[in-house]
Amino acid sequence: MEEEIQNITTYFYIQQYRFGKRLHLEIEYEADEEAIRKCLIPKLVLQPIVENAIIHGIEQKIGEGTVRVHMFLTKTRLVIHVVDDGVGIKQKVLKQINQHMVDRSIISKDKSGLAVANVNNRIKMMFGEEFGLTLYSTVGIGTDVEITLPYSLETDKENMISEEGEDK
Repeated sequence: MEEEIQNITTYFYIQQYRFGKRLHLEIEYEADEEAIRKCLIPKLVLQPIVENAIIHGIEQKIGEGTVRVHMFLTKTRLVIHVVDDGVGIKQKVLKQINQHMVDRSIISKDKSGLAVANVNNRIKMMFGEEFGLTLYSTVGIGTDVEITLPYSLETDKENMISEEGEDK
């Protein structure tokens, strides 16, 4: 998780050259920040979602915009919300996107939504159908991408690697 936070922070600084003071990033930890920062997550889960929030949400909006990454732990899960206060997604389109997330199908022929679908599919392939992405949105208010992952710490890494090796 520590590396993913660094990736989105670096990406954000690059985007600030384009947007200036119009773009804001907030990273929030609910409760145990140290435990969250030590969680294991697949590479490049957060950056494509933050990128979508900026390109499809904030960039389309007049005025300033904020992307907020809010993370918390349950007993068995790491839950991450990437929330933007951009233009939002129409309900019909949102329903289609979420259905594609469940079906794990291609979102559209023009490749829009490909990054979100790829992240979702990788999570589901690695951890199972109960994990992945869900999108919530309201036009004119913004979008919330909820990412649900299993809760595992860096100390579990060796166990995960040896288990993966046994399966293959």
